[in-house]
Amino acid sequence: MQKVIPPRLLVPYLAGQRTVISGYVYRVQDCVRLTTPAQLFMGLDLGFDGSELAVTVPELYILRWFARDVDTYVVPYGPHMGGDWNDSPPFAGNGFTTSREHVVPQFHTMPMPIPPGAEIIHVTIDREERPFALYDGLTWRPAP
Repeated sequence: MQKVIPPRLLVPYLAGQRTVISGYVYRVQDCVRLTTPAQLFMGLDLGFDGSELAVTVPELYILRWFARDVDTYVVPYGPHMGGDWNDSPPFAGNGFTTSREHVVPQFHTMPMPIPPGAEIIHVTIDREERPFALYDGLTWRPAP
């Protein structure tokens, strides 16, 4: 699974002040075509009201982890899809982001501890993706 880390939360994660993952998350395999910060921005609906990001950001940091308990993740269906989720736009309520260019299934998780083995990936405008930090269950360490 993966989630883009808002810029204001990168240092709190790395310093151990933020120890949970919550909100909208995505399967890595559904995002393989999103290789630049702009594509991630558009494909994952990161332009919502109050977002700290813009389509022009030159880099993003993504938190990735292996999903172990599938019951932790729910598809956020709105009433028009038989569900009970309500959220503000760009929430579509159909289980997918609202992107017209990329079909990306959307999941939601309540706050859960960061699992050991999680990593933070640095993605640049040049389509470069490299590990930035690794989580050992207690602390973040610089990636080799």
